[in-house]
Amino acid sequence: MRRPDIFLVNGPSSAGKTTLCRALQAAISEPYLVVSFDDFIFMSAPRYYRGADTVRQSERDAFTALGAEMVTTSLPGAPPTVTAKFGSVFRRLLDSMAPAVRTLVDGGNPVIFDHVLHDRAMHESCRTAFAGLDVFAVGVTCPVDILEARERARGDRVLGRARGLAEVVHQFMPYDLKVDTGANSPQACVAAILAALQDR
Repeated sequence: MRRPDIFLVNGPSSAGKTTLCRALQAAISEPYLVVSFDDFIFMSAPRYYRGADTVRQSERDAFTALGAEMVTTSLPGAPPTVTAKFGSVFRRLLDSMAPAVRTLVDGGNPVIFDHVLHDRAMHESCRTAFAGLDVFAVGVTCPVDILEARERARGDRVLGRARGLAEVVHQFMPYDLKVDTGANSPQACVAAILAALQDR
């Protein structure tokens, strides 16, 4: 069975994508790299996202305006919904993610790309960069109540971020397969992915 050049694994924050991607990597004998959205973000100086890696981003300044600022979009009294506003420094970084993954693949390194498609521009970047490659797209879903419980437990995300992303990440691309990490273990999701890959 020919493996894809890229497994593009997309879903909201706290859906368990990283655990799933590592489990998929372990289950495949080929030397796949796991590359994540967060890997790129954490290459930048923390001053550009300070507070976005805590339960509440209380610090905003000229640097976060160029990087990432968390904006509450929910109405008063509603469950918190938080959206990321990206400045020019982070937009350049976001635009460079998919081309960087393409460079890895062109160098002979298949990739499991743990991604979070915040907007259509990020999807278009993937579509353009991955043209001509064999891409197997996996949509990771999870009930919002489970996402929020995980978000509270982990403590390294602004509360409301998972709900905000759950509403948008799946709007931009079709999938070869969707997996529900709230109802299924990482191992069961990996088995479903490999079965779907076998059947395609």
